[in-house]
Amino acid sequence: MIWTLIKINVAALFSGMFLRNRGRKKIKPVTVVLIGLLIVYIVAAMAVTVGVMFGSLCAPLFEAGIGWLYFALAGIIEFAICFIGGVFMVQAQIFSARDNELLLSMPIKPRAILGGRLSALMIIEYVFAAVIVLPVFVVLIITGQISAVPATGVVFYFIAAVLVPLLAVAFGCLIGWLVAMLSSRMRRKNIPTLILSLAFLTVYLWLYTGIMNNLGALIINGAEIAEALRRTVFPAYHLGMAIAGGNVLSFLIFAFCAIAPFAVMYALLSVSFMKLAAGGRGAKKLEYREKVLRVSGARPALLKRELLHFWTQPMYIMNSALGAIATLVLTGVMIVRPGLLTGLFDANGGMFAGLIDPGIVGAVVLAALAMMNFISAPSISLEGKRLWIVKSLPVHALDILLSKAGMHIVVSGVPAFIAGIVYIAMVPMNVAQLALTLILPAVVTLMFSLLGVTLNLAFPRFDWINPLQPVKQGLSAMLSMFGGMALIIALAIIYVLPPRGAAMEIYLLICTAGFIAASAGLYFYLAGAGSRKFESL
Repeated sequence: MIWTLIKINVAALFSGMFLRNRGRKKIKPVTVVLIGLLIVYIVAAMAVTVGVMFGSLCAPLFEAGIGWLYFALAGIIEFAICFIGGVFMVQAQIFSARDNELLLSMPIKPRAILGGRLSALMIIEYVFAAVIVLPVFVVLIITGQISAVPATGVVFYFIAAVLVPLLAVAFGCLIGWLVAMLSSRMRRKNIPTLILSLAFLTVYLWLYTGIMNNLGALIINGAEIAEALRRTVFPAYHLGMAIAGGNVLSFLIFAFCAIAPFAVMYALLSVSFMKLAAGGRGAKKLEYREKVLRVSGARPALLKRELLHFWTQPMYIMNSALGAIATLVLTGVMIVRPGLLTGLFDANGGMFAGLIDPGIVGAVVLAALAMMNFISAPSISLEGKRLWIVKSLPVHALDILLSKAGMHIVVSGVPAFIAGIVYIAMVPMNVAQLALTLILPAVVTLMFSLLGVTLNLAFPRFDWINPLQPVKQGLSAMLSMFGGMALIIALAIIYVLPPRGAAMEIYLLICTAGFIAASAGLYFYLAGAGSRKFESL
């Protein structure tokens, strides 16, 4: 039975990307090729980043006689990437899957259900691990330091690459288990998950930034850092020693440290899985209180419905609204530490002094952050089996579609507007720059809100097991997210290409007009063919 569940969960990872719901028709070969190219681009970009970082560390560490530290750092970063990526999915993949109660009602042991869930999670973890493991090994070959590693060390390296994600999943499951136990007694289950997710994201960004900013110090003070690592993170030390020196005892110690926590966590989850998967039973019950009924129009009511659904999905927020979160963080930094921003453009040693007019930076940065949001892209797919409810309402299909775009506008546009006001109050600028600071991010937000809905109409996915699948694996979400990144790069390249006769304000005004025209085209599509397509879903 467990192998059947594993097959089902693994198939669910990829079925929504390459199959269409209606009639289960396959996507056209051209689309499959585009998806493949997109995946290759993502993996290549991440691999190059890892390669550059470890390329600057490899030779110095081996020449200093602490080559084991190279592998220890690779193991630590592999663990961090797998943990950060996995901990966001554990809650939805294991405890909040839509078919948990159906499976629990069948004569299937909870540990078999848990095994099937973890199998799908492990595949994703090994994808994360490969992005670290392969570039690190390629750098080892390119720099010629592979000759310093014994054959048994090479074997240990690839076995360790398989074991490290087990440790990451164990810790991720522990956090998810604690959150599930805590939220089972709470009415607002999204609060602890959202707080925890933001905390882990902050820690991850802080660690990554710290590593990138201190590569030089890591090389210079490698011996001191190696000694500190040996005393405090002994599994990483034994991992490095096992690979660099082919030490069998060190490898067995590391393997025990990776496998034992996973086995213990699997046993604990198997015992409590039934209770937690059907959790929420012990939450405090609400008492009915009579209130005055407020009546609103169809569009405000639909918008409120979308916003309420958005705020109850922490993983939806964390994955689709990172641009909005970054905008809020930027606003807080500008208010709390205004000198940090103005110092960047200070003529006496500022990083960007003389390179760009400070008055135009706000418009560019806020517009770029707005392009990082893809909130509306999975909004139709997230209706799932409830799609018939919203379609049965006596409202026009366009109102439903615009409510999903409106959710995107509120979540993305309001932080951008507040950040724009704060930036205007801090930085002197002319009238054109002031208008662009407020209008350009708003126009970008409008276009991407309509674009996300349009893409989701073209590539809907309603057969998800947990709501994280259409957000992280849905084709519409991926196209919107990476399309925004590609657009940022394309606009930057167009501006720097010769001839560069136009001022940046003129160029951004032209871009604003283009975004408005694109938004108008998307609106008319949704009002006509888009509405008819939604009604036929």
